[in-house]
Amino acid sequence: MKYSPKYFKNNLPRWKWKKDPVLSKLFYRPVSFLTASICANLNISANTVSYFSALLAAAASACFLFNSRSAAITGAVLVNVWLILDCTDGNLARSVKSQPMGEFADSISSYILVAFLFNAMGYYVYRKGGMFISSGCGIALIAGMFASSFDTLSRLIYQKFNAVKNDYYGSKGIKTDEGQSESKINKLRIRIDSELGLGGILPIAVLLGTVFDLLDAVLILWSAYYGALFVGSLMYHIFKAVSIAKTGE
Repeated sequence: MKYSPKYFKNNLPRWKWKKDPVLSKLFYRPVSFLTASICANLNISANTVSYFSALLAAAASACFLFNSRSAAITGAVLVNVWLILDCTDGNLARSVKSQPMGEFADSISSYILVAFLFNAMGYYVYRKGGMFISSGCGIALIAGMFASSFDTLSRLIYQKFNAVKNDYYGSKGIKTDEGQSESKINKLRIRIDSELGLGGILPIAVLLGTVFDLLDAVLILWSAYYGALFVGSLMYHIFKAVSIAKTGE
């Protein structure tokens, strides 16, 4: 075997290991060493894994559209498989071969989940009910819509701010290093989101919530969390934008 799981473990950069959420360190990342080994030895590229995980993300979301508990559990399992593949493509890109447009390919699947998963779960809870929300209650649909919208908006605000900031600094000939220029507050926000979001405890929360009929609690908690994240992100980036506009720095 040319590429063993140990090969990928040994080649994982220390900074990446520190950056990984706790659950990824304990479970998803170690499993991804095995899946990366299989893909590498079958000559499956990182981008191929990324695009396949995008299809998996769509399938996982679609499973919640059926009025079937077994289909929903299948979808919840696929969300967790998606996270393993999300780690796998990174392993391949770093340790075997990176490809052009790799960052784009890697982002597609997470965007699909952000756009569809919570809406689909909201529809499932609307039809089946849960511990706190009865079937036919529109709160489930609203919670799913809010969770998806707030998460999407937070990402768009963050990305648009950085794009405009870099263009502004670039026009003035100022070089920026995003990794070093991040404030402590923003680093903390990103860390919290990595622990609670799709790369952290959310996939296992979706699985446990589906199995134990507590998916409505997951919807309520994460719609509140993403709402708070959106408000905090909006206020922070507006403050930073006003500061740059005033001082030019």
